[in-house]
Amino acid sequence: MTNQELHEQLTAQLKNFYHPAIEADEFLTLLSKRKVGKFSAIFAAESGFKANSNRFLPYMEELVEDQQALPKTNEEGFDVGIAAFLGKLQQMHNVLGQFSEQLKEKKSTPSNIGE
Repeated sequence: MTNQELHEQLTAQLKNFYHPAIEADEFLTLLSKRKVGKFSAIFAAESGFKANSNRFLPYMEELVEDQQALPKTNEEGFDVGIAAFLGKLQQMHNVLGQFSEQLKEKKSTPSNIGE
């Protein structure tokens, strides 16, 4: 796989997370206004993310920055950089996926929103 192909795949993956992250953040804002679901960060400090937020978009921004900063596939440091990036990407996939599933369930029964 060429460097360009890799970056295109990573960019496509990040784009797939963007709208669910926005929807999740909107729902988290609603919960916050209702004084429900109080927490300080989506990912734990040891997750590898530098961001520390109770919303998804700061983590998405970090992933985009990390992806843009990756060395080329044939450069020194690529293996370490891509491993760290893919670890964070996998965490985002897991947490955002779980959150999106719960959000779909809540939307199917509107009276449950905020519970």
